[in-house]
Amino acid sequence: MATSLTPQDDPLSGALATTDAVHLADFAAPDTTSTKNVLVTRIIAVLRRFKWMILGLTLLGTAGSVVATRFIEAEYESRATIWVGTSATRSGPIQAPGLLQGLAWLELINTYAVRDPVVRKLKLYITPETPADSVIFRDFDLADQFAPGRYELKVDATGREWTLGVVGGAVVANGTVGDSIGRELGFRWAPGASHLTAEREVRFSLVTPRDASNAIADKFSARMNGEDGNFMTLSMAGTDPNRASNTLNAIADQFIAVAADLKREKLTELSTLLFEQVQQQDSAVRATESSLESFRVNTITLPNEAAPIAPGLAMTQPTVISNYFQQRTQLDLLQQDRMALGAVLERAKNGALSVDAFLTIGAVQRAPDLQSVLSSVSGLEANLRSLRQQYTDKHLAVQELMTRLDTLKLSTVPRYAEALLEQLRIQEDDLRSRITSASRELTEIPTRTATEARLRRNADAAVALFRNLQTRYEEARLSEMSAIPDVTLMDPAVAPTRPTKNTAPRLIIMGFGASLAAALVLALLVDRMDRRFRYPDQVTQELRLGILGAVPAIRRQSGNRVLAPDETAQIIEAFRSIRLNLAHSFGDAPIALTISSPGPGDGKSLISSNLALAFAEAGYKTILIDGDTRRGEMHRTFQSDRRPGLLDYLAGQVEIDVLPRPTSHENLELIPGGTRRQNSPELLGSPKMSRLITHLKHMYEVVIVDSPPLGVGIDPFVLGTATGNMLVVLRSGETDREMAEAKLQTLDRLPIRVLGAVLNDIRAGTGAYRYYSYLYGYAAEDESGKTNGATSKTRSGILTPTSS
Repeated sequence: MATSLTPQDDPLSGALATTDAVHLADFAAPDTTSTKNVLVTRIIAVLRRFKWMILGLTLLGTAGSVVATRFIEAEYESRATIWVGTSATRSGPIQAPGLLQGLAWLELINTYAVRDPVVRKLKLYITPETPADSVIFRDFDLADQFAPGRYELKVDATGREWTLGVVGGAVVANGTVGDSIGRELGFRWAPGASHLTAEREVRFSLVTPRDASNAIADKFSARMNGEDGNFMTLSMAGTDPNRASNTLNAIADQFIAVAADLKREKLTELSTLLFEQVQQQDSAVRATESSLESFRVNTITLPNEAAPIAPGLAMTQPTVISNYFQQRTQLDLLQQDRMALGAVLERAKNGALSVDAFLTIGAVQRAPDLQSVLSSVSGLEANLRSLRQQYTDKHLAVQELMTRLDTLKLSTVPRYAEALLEQLRIQEDDLRSRITSASRELTEIPTRTATEARLRRNADAAVALFRNLQTRYEEARLSEMSAIPDVTLMDPAVAPTRPTKNTAPRLIIMGFGASLAAALVLALLVDRMDRRFRYPDQVTQELRLGILGAVPAIRRQSGNRVLAPDETAQIIEAFRSIRLNLAHSFGDAPIALTISSPGPGDGKSLISSNLALAFAEAGYKTILIDGDTRRGEMHRTFQSDRRPGLLDYLAGQVEIDVLPRPTSHENLELIPGGTRRQNSPELLGSPKMSRLITHLKHMYEVVIVDSPPLGVGIDPFVLGTATGNMLVVLRSGETDREMAEAKLQTLDRLPIRVLGAVLNDIRAGTGAYRYYSYLYGYAAEDESGKTNGATSKTRSGILTPTSS
């Protein structure tokens, strides 16, 4: 806590400023590591403090879990293995494909088609309260409509009559032993008279087969060794090992039977379906072949892309298309010859006839009559040229030859040429007509060809499909006749002899752990809610006070003040440490301080008296003032008179010289409280009190004022103001932390420097205070062998609680 004094107000402030800063820095901003260490230390202290409560709750919870295990039965697990065949593993003769693939087998085995028959076969829908009564239900069966519930069958004392009723309810049926039981409820049950003895009671529970099937599913599991694995592992858990193994084997058998039935039904259905498809496809083949045959008959006389002109001449004659283009070529040639012939003929009519021009025309070359005439013209022209070499044109022979030549050129050749032109026109018209007709037929050929190709494809496809269906039908018949089951039971379930799941040890461990955890949480919660001071970190972190020392617990001694040497040494060293810290805080200045505590019973008077004794032991001239004028008992501690004392001096009744009283130590004197007065707070706050303290500072090296608790009034505050310094005593397990914090806030507003705190009544060496003790065996001793402080009235004496 920071002081409100300035160096000008208190001459000690300047000297102590550096010292206070050092002490406050030790606890003002703890680092993370120290905080964790403090937390661990505090938890350990809590465990030590509440160890018996933790132990008791843990034992109680463990005992409860042990009792609970009596009501829990051990669980057994039966296992079986099924081999699952796949199409990939089959070879050899024709066989049917696998019924299912991969993980689909797991779905099949978990269906009601597998579990429900098992429930009815093993009568798992009925559960007798006593396992020994199971033999009575060996012939039990259910009608289609029945009433589930909990029933009780009783046989009278004579062993002749029975009654059937609902447990805790009314009787629903009765009859004679040997008759059918529960017919009204849908039971088909007639146990023998040997099972229904006199005064026998049988209780049983009845559920629907579907509910029993669901109960099996909760305890049954199946898994494959991989998606493409061939082995299925089955397991069934239950408290009855025989029932679990029997149920598992029944499930495996039913699973194999269901798989075989499904495969057989699948193959039979497949064969029937394929047979129908084969019959249908045979009709379809016949229909397509008939359509193709009719089309070919109807179009056999029509040309097509690959048909020759005349039957039987395919090797020597062109096809229709090639003939069509040949005719087109011929037409073009005829047109060219006709036009060329017309042009030559026109020139011939004009007297410019040229035999060579005629001969270059192809049509002329194919006309023998015209060629003969042209040959005659050529011959006459040759003869004319010969005669002209011998004779003139006037010669008769030349004249006759020229006349004949003119007749041929002007009459005969044109006439033959005209006849050839006409013939060419006729041929041209004929070819054109034939080409037109061929064009119409050619345009119909692709349609007929496409139709024929489609009909042929349909026929081929129908035949191929028929053959495929026929083959599959034959394979299906062979598969049906040689069907092999897809699943086989490899390892049947055997009743286990050892439980696989015994929850009793785990329950005990859980009970122990839970009770221990609950006890720890409760201990931490109680410690957290505790308002009393118990740990050093509560002083340094919550109250922001430095710890000047820690005094171990001093045991009360009846009629004897002498403590054990080791205890005495621990206490003496604790006060020596407090004395050292205070002397260091004040330096060379006189030591004057007020000692107080938040509430009564914190041990402030014990600390004041022993601290004064420690200063006196160190050679300081010390005076101790009993400032607790309301309930002070310091005079009894030092076996002195209370009056006259401090209040008597402040009231002006005595002089200051009569106040100090000698004590057992030569360096220590005492000022008792004096006569108790109602106005003692006002007297303590008077200027005379301040002058008294100032006077004592000059007379003594150490002035210690034992004040009332901070919570009783203003007395400690005025005394603290008078000395300017205050030391706060906090008792472990007693001091109220909230009250202490509130009173320290009041001190902040007053000119009082809080030197720090002294921890009283601690358990040194344990828990959070394990480092607040001193090593044993190192006590300061005289060579005579006696430990210093053996008595309270000699050197280094300890004033025990019995003293005050």
